[in-house]
Amino acid sequence: MKTDYNNTDEQIIQMLTPKVEVRPSADLRSRILAAAAQHESAAQPTKPRHGSLRYWIGAAASMAAVVAIAITFTLSSPAYAARKYFSQALIVMQDAKTMVMNLSVRTAPDEPIDYINPTMDFIPATVKVIYNEPMTWSLEKKDGRTVLYKGADEEGNLVYQWIGGKDGRTGWKQPHRGYVEGDLEIMLDPRILLEAERRTAERNKGTKYEILDVGELAIVRVATTAQGEYSKSDYMLNTSLAEANTIREYSFAKDSGMLHKMRIVVNTDKGPVTVIESENIAYNEPLTINDLYDKEQFEKISFINLELAPTEAASPLAGITADEAAKIILDAMGSWDTTILDTAMYYFGDVKEQVERIYKGLEVKSIGKPFKSGLYPGQFVKCKVTLANGEKQELTLALRNDNKQKIWLLDGGL
Repeated sequence: MKTDYNNTDEQIIQMLTPKVEVRPSADLRSRILAAAAQHESAAQPTKPRHGSLRYWIGAAASMAAVVAIAITFTLSSPAYAARKYFSQALIVMQDAKTMVMNLSVRTAPDEPIDYINPTMDFIPATVKVIYNEPMTWSLEKKDGRTVLYKGADEEGNLVYQWIGGKDGRTGWKQPHRGYVEGDLEIMLDPRILLEAERRTAERNKGTKYEILDVGELAIVRVATTAQGEYSKSDYMLNTSLAEANTIREYSFAKDSGMLHKMRIVVNTDKGPVTVIESENIAYNEPLTINDLYDKEQFEKISFINLELAPTEAASPLAGITADEAAKIILDAMGSWDTTILDTAMYYFGDVKEQVERIYKGLEVKSIGKPFKSGLYPGQFVKCKVTLANGEKQELTLALRNDNKQKIWLLDGGL
């Protein structure tokens, strides 16, 4: 029985799972595997579907159910009860063919799909998934950003991203790597998150659990801590699910074991704030590729290939520090020097025209020292500028140079 995951799924699971692990003996493992196979045969009257490695999660969950018996736990333990609910949900969810999840998310419509902000109002978001091989899906913020994977086409095997409800006709595309960048990967396939929670409940003694019995539902609450580096700055704290201290709340239907609802609460300085809540989760509804996105809007968009960012061998943005790059980029915006900006602002597409209207003619007043925060792969630089109209602005530029030529590219902050 195959129980491994692709590298990225495993990284996500490991990120969400504490590193303290109890390893059973080799003999115990062999007995568990044998018992799991017998358990699976008895519990599943229909043949499970095999395809993407994600579909093996259900099989792994069957083994987890036996582990729950093989390893001694106090039956009234919240960790034991939590693991039971996670394992049961994993088993029944392996037969899901489609899922539509309607969410309310505290976020900005135009920001990346995984961005959250506890101070913002809720906006609607929709997740649609067809669990075929390969899994196809879309995540859409209302009148905002959409991320789509509709399978391979004449353009290639690509993930598309664009901002809806805008005059701009620029989007972004990049090769599909078998996963979605950002936290909402776990929303596409909640089994990834449930598997991480199952492992946590099985291995870690420090995680706090709370089990609530509410009529036809069983609610499991799990407390988590923020991932990432915050020793220099907490700038990125509470901007994504991974970069936040959260309480994840799962509601399971007692009769079927299916995940019925999900809610994620961020612990802020001002108290707990709900940032994501599922309004409805529907499984096995009729769903086709054409139902995942607005095809008419899609065909009007010019997509920039993120894998083909310009990388000049002798770029002035290579071989320097992030604050030096920030100074060069802002100076270039003052005179609108496209020899610099066409590279530095490659990701902006036709949005550059809007940026030019605002920032052309700016004067740089100060450039701060670069710093890292959270899980962002680049660095941040605080800058003060005066615009051509006399307005003063404080910017926190996001810069990254994780390309082969180590050229600094502007990733946000305007």
